[in-house]
Amino acid sequence: MSVPSLLTAEQKRELVYAYVTQPHGSKGRYLREHGLTGDQMRGWRTQVFAGTLESGLMPRGGSVVSAEESAALARLIKENQSLQQQLAAQQVEHEQAVAAKDAELAVQLRAVDALGKAIEILHHAGAGRNSQQHRAEGEQ
Repeated sequence: MSVPSLLTAEQKRELVYAYVTQPHGSKGRYLREHGLTGDQMRGWRTQVFAGTLESGLMPRGGSVVSAEESAALARLIKENQSLQQQLAAQQVEHEQAVAAKDAELAVQLRAVDALGKAIEILHHAGAGRNSQQHRAEGEQ
């Protein structure tokens, strides 16, 4: 079984990341399970670590990733996933807080609108005069 050549760069990158994080002795099985050859994976790994996967260019000289680098990459991938989950949770909290503030603001705006209308009605009814105006009228 071979992997279609229509994989996106991101799909290839995910396969490479998953491959390099496989425990020692299980990488061959991983390749077989995903229908990949060692040559395909080596080429993609080289491109991923050289930053040329999107362009499809194969860098000269290639590169070998050590076990320490694979472990560090696995740790960074897990840390990145954890941070993305934290960010998503914070975004949900932020959106909920903004929605609550928007609802509170809507209530306050309705109250301000109602008070403005009440004041306007009082002015038209003559109740808005101050006590000095009442005294001046009373003296006349």
